[in-house]
Amino acid sequence: MPIWDSDTRYPAPEAFELPSFIEGVPTQAEFDAQPRLYTWGELKDVIKSGKLDRLTRNKQLQFVYEGWMKKQQDTWGTTENYLINARLPWGEANRNRLGAETGPEPTYDQRTVLSHPEVDLVPSTRPRDDGAALKHRRVISSESGAGGVAVVQRALRIAPGFGGVSPRTTTEMPGGFAAAAAGCSRVATAASSGVSHAGSGVSTPNSVAYVDLDSVLPKVNKRLEKARRREQGLMSDDGTPSPEEAEEEDDLDIYLKYDPSAGLDGTKYALLPNDWPYCVPYGVRHYCVWSRVPIAHPVLVNYDRGAWEKIEAEGLGGFTGVIPAFPPTRKQLPTPSPSPDDEEKPVGRSGPSEAGEGGWYAVDVGYAGPEVKRWSGVEYEAAGGHEVANMVRGLFDPRGWETIFFVNPPRLQSVPGYAHFHIFARRKTPTEIDISEKVWGDRGTKLVG
Repeated sequence: MPIWDSDTRYPAPEAFELPSFIEGVPTQAEFDAQPRLYTWGELKDVIKSGKLDRLTRNKQLQFVYEGWMKKQQDTWGTTENYLINARLPWGEANRNRLGAETGPEPTYDQRTVLSHPEVDLVPSTRPRDDGAALKHRRVISSESGAGGVAVVQRALRIAPGFGGVSPRTTTEMPGGFAAAAAGCSRVATAASSGVSHAGSGVSTPNSVAYVDLDSVLPKVNKRLEKARRREQGLMSDDGTPSPEEAEEEDDLDIYLKYDPSAGLDGTKYALLPNDWPYCVPYGVRHYCVWSRVPIAHPVLVNYDRGAWEKIEAEGLGGFTGVIPAFPPTRKQLPTPSPSPDDEEKPVGRSGPSEAGEGGWYAVDVGYAGPEVKRWSGVEYEAAGGHEVANMVRGLFDPRGWETIFFVNPPRLQSVPGYAHFHIFARRKTPTEIDISEKVWGDRGTKLVG
């Protein structure tokens, strides 16, 4: 990661680097030798517009990457197998290499991928070297159903009037709750009116990063009905959950969350550099956070169907570490008494005698080109993106970093069998860090703007 003028404030977070036994990945110097396809502002425009399909690698690198990944698939069986067993820190190859376990099994078992519920993604403990295809254990339907229920168990602590979701009972769902749970990673179908929305419907690819809205509605409605009956005095119980309900309590809120006081939970999440990054501006690094629990859950938008379908169609995205736009100072450099022969000083050579509230960074923005001015102070966070944004801010201190993050929609995910999101991280210059320390304070909590 570049360091500007030896300023080491706010170092990059520790990431799980590429293990030495994985070969054939280009070096950073080789990536940097490729022409740039985007500016920082253009990347922001892509994310804010929701047109994530515009992101790409250099096409030569894309061609090389596809050949390289084909070799990994031949070795490990699938891309997910490669990730689970070789690349991610929880894989057996890395546990053996590091000589230590990496923590307990996740609450959400991504080995039984809900988009392919009959296939266990965990292969034999090591790759085949005889050219034969890897064999997988067939998962019986009861197991796949349990995997689905694990994701949607325990719907939610529900706020009154949550987002205009029309109550639907379990019996209204085709196949009942079990069938809905088994389809957890399938994107939500259109509302009961039959109106189709972009990105919804069974034709959209599956992704374990997304919990299906229709799969959780039966549980939500059941809880709403129970609360209503208790409020009306139609239930005699004291609110103590049954043994079955108590068991469900253990599975409450199974989706990505971030606690700043605890930091990144290494048993659930892993920060990795993207070994084959998208083409980003010089000095920007591409990371991925891989998650052992789903990332996008309907509760993040309070079960609003329209908001959820937008997420399914466009994904999630946002910016962190954006310095607010400050008004420029009006103090100008001292000049001698004007004379009729004096010519106006070129704009590029003029400037204030001292920096104002926004420091010299704000002064520079005032003289910058149109793209810098356009994006100055522009913040963005998609509805439902707050948990991912919290995690990104925890990893990349906003005083030292500006980031762009995004979760690809299911239709664009190249690895739909393992939940992950992307981060483009740009280390700030010393001038930007100086003003950022005033903006975010000693503890990284935003004070200005």
